[in-house]
Amino acid sequence: MPAKKAAKPVAKKAEKKEVAKPTAKAAAPAKKTAAASDRGVYVKGLNFPDMDHETVKAAFKQCGDVKDVVLRRKKYCILYFKDSAGAAKAKELNGKVMKGSKITVEAAKRKPDQDRSEYCSSVFVGNLPGMLRKQGKASLKKEFSKCGKVEKVRIYQTGHGFVYFSDNAAAKKAATTMDHQSLGKPFPEGRQVTVTYSIRTKAADQAKEKVRKQRIAAKKALKTKKN
Repeated sequence: MPAKKAAKPVAKKAEKKEVAKPTAKAAAPAKKTAAASDRGVYVKGLNFPDMDHETVKAAFKQCGDVKDVVLRRKKYCILYFKDSAGAAKAKELNGKVMKGSKITVEAAKRKPDQDRSEYCSSVFVGNLPGMLRKQGKASLKKEFSKCGKVEKVRIYQTGHGFVYFSDNAAAKKAATTMDHQSLGKPFPEGRQVTVTYSIRTKAADQAKEKVRKQRIAAKKALKTKKN
């Protein structure tokens, strides 16, 4: 009788070992997602006239095929290459001078975003001429209304702007049909603009503006309290 009772705990231990095996297999896919960031580099210090997505791509063409650029003017940019070899070559430019500025190049921590053509509803427009803000906004809206309903336009004196559409289809039409094209009057004849997808949204802009106003109000309140 005692021998039969002793056999039961052994069977239970064996069952526990069998259950533990699938856990190791489930962890394997994590390696694939981590490898995605190997294609990206973070670049700081790059700053030159007419700097936009296309000119940044051209500057790093020597390293490999650049598939995407996340650009934050005068702050930093993130480049995603077709493969890790391109990113590795770009890292060799760390500490070197590019277009008159000493740059820092290191591995990007941020993973590549989803293909922008699948979800973006706004576009970046580069190589714009200097013009009055009101005139520029009205003219851009008129030109890009050919692609779909324009909900908002923002322009900057640094020669670029953003056009916000009501849907992704309109942004896709603008990016595929108006990139490297000349716009009508009052834009200069023969001056080609660059048009690429932008991750900007009206909701995100409104949230940023709300935070900005809150900070200004807080500073004013603090100043009043001190006085």
